[in-house]
Amino acid sequence: MATRIRRTLYIGLGGTGMNAILHAKKLIYDTFGEIPPMIGFLGIDTDGGVYNKTLTARDGTAISLKVSEQLPITVDAPALIYSNSPSNYDWMPDCNIGSLSALSLGAGQIRSNGRFAITMHEEDVADRIMGAIRSINNATIINNTDYALLSDATEVHVVFSLSGGTGAGTFLNIAYLLQRVLQNENAKISGYVSSAPCRKAPACVACVQTRSAR
Repeated sequence: MATRIRRTLYIGLGGTGMNAILHAKKLIYDTFGEIPPMIGFLGIDTDGGVYNKTLTARDGTAISLKVSEQLPITVDAPALIYSNSPSNYDWMPDCNIGSLSALSLGAGQIRSNGRFAITMHEEDVADRIMGAIRSINNATIINNTDYALLSDATEVHVVFSLSGGTGAGTFLNIAYLLQRVLQNENAKISGYVSSAPCRKAPACVACVQTRSAR
């Protein structure tokens, strides 16, 4: 009998968001014994390094976010970019202009740095999100008798923290971006915010799928 499941894309913003979707990926793997083809993950961060954390599933499998599931939104010479066109970033607080350093090792806990990074990469992010959505939707074309869809909608879950610079600085832009790129899609968007480290947060994100398998 086929397991009923939802088409789902999990998006993690910043370090906390990426940690959360990694835990969600592990919980989903533990539930289904694999990652179903109609479930996708995308981690977005201002840290230019590869996110290489791993978790161990119940069966001993190492769970990680593949490079294709990561999108660095680094910016070289952001101060120079700002000085050339300051009117394009009139939302930037004057007190934070001096904090615009190379955005390749994170946002430095400064929200305006995170927003600057997402502003510079908006179309890259839009393309990756739509690519992930297409991959998830096309997966149902595969002759796979293990799964059946609960609905025709694709669910998008975004998780981030208000405590840092990347997640807190990008989530509003991401929300409007999702609204724009998914306006012609049958999609449901949900957000999860953490204001402090929470051991239950990953479970909250993954419960959407694991409840469906029960």
